[in-house]
Parts: sequence; structure tokens; C-alpha cells
Amino acid sequence: MTTELQRRKLEKVFASYDADGDGVIDGLDITAMAQIWCDTYGVAPYSPGWRRIHGAAARMWRGMRGSDGPDGEKRVTVAEWVAWADKPEFPEFVTNAAVPFSLAVFDVADADRDGRINHAEMFAAQSKSGMRSEETQRIFDRLDTDRDGYLTSEEYGRAAHEFYLSADPDAPGNVIAGEL
Repeated sequence: MTTELQRRKLEKVFASYDADGDGVIDGLDITAMAQIWCDTYGVAPYSPGWRRIHGAAARMWRGMRGSDGPDGEKRVTVAEWVAWADKPEFPEFVTNAAVPFSLAVFDVADADRDGRINHAEMFAAQSKSGMRSEETQRIFDRLDTDRDGYLTSEEYGRAAHEFYLSADPDAPGNVIAGEL
């Protein structure tokens, strides 16, 4: 059964996927979200990074459970999204689609290509969503579990997994998308 914490996290990520803010995720929302990340990090159209983000977003969309809208196209409402979290296939979706999408974004956030991101690289994206530097620093510090001043792809992937699936209120990944 989905906990209140999990519901809040799922609703928060749903809002970030719903690019046009109409309360429904459709294929265009997912494409727009992928492009927003590309624009945020200055990823050139059709470059390897662009293809990786858009490809991961497309795989995520194909893996999402939804229903047919009035036009016959798949769509996902917030109620469907939250209810899906209780289904046995949701963890598989997280592992095989949602976390790989997060890691594709992580890779382009790594501006100096050293395999890890620092606070400035993380803040570049978070500031676009209106997050203040202080909040980004608190989130960064929580996710930097080995306290070395960097987030590795392993730390970030683990945090993304926790964000989607953990009911533990103390799990560091709870804050990956900002304060709840």
C-alpha cells in the first residue's frame, strides 16, 4: 500500500513529467520534458547526449502504464500514476526505465565529464525550476552519502531508486526532486 510519503513523491514527479500542466501525462509531455533537460544543459539537438536523453524518455514512456484517452492515445492521470505504484510491475519500471532516464540526465549534467557532479553542476538544473542555492546545497549534501563533495552516478541512481520506491522517511533519495 502506498504511504503518504510515497504519494507525495509520486505526485511531485508526476508534475515534473506533465510538461504542459494539464493534469495528464502524454507522449508530448515526455518529449517536452526530455527537451527541457537538454535545453537546461545546452545539449545540442541530435548529439549523443540528446539522443540518450530522448531515447531514455521514450523508453520510459513506453514502459508507463496508462489508459486510452478520448483520442485513442495513451495518457496517464495522476490517480493512475499513484495507483500504479502498488502494482508488482512498478519496481521493474523504476529499475528499467525511470532510473535510467535519471542517469541519462545525470550524464549530461556532468559538464566536465569526470563521472560525477558537483554542487554547481546540480544547481544549474535546479535553479531552472526555481530552487534556491541553499535548498540545492541541502539536497546535494543529503545525496552525497560518502561526503566527498560529489555525487557519483551510483549515489544518484540509488537516490532515484529510493525516491520512487522507498517508504523510509529518512531515505536520502526522498529529496532528489526537492523538498516535499
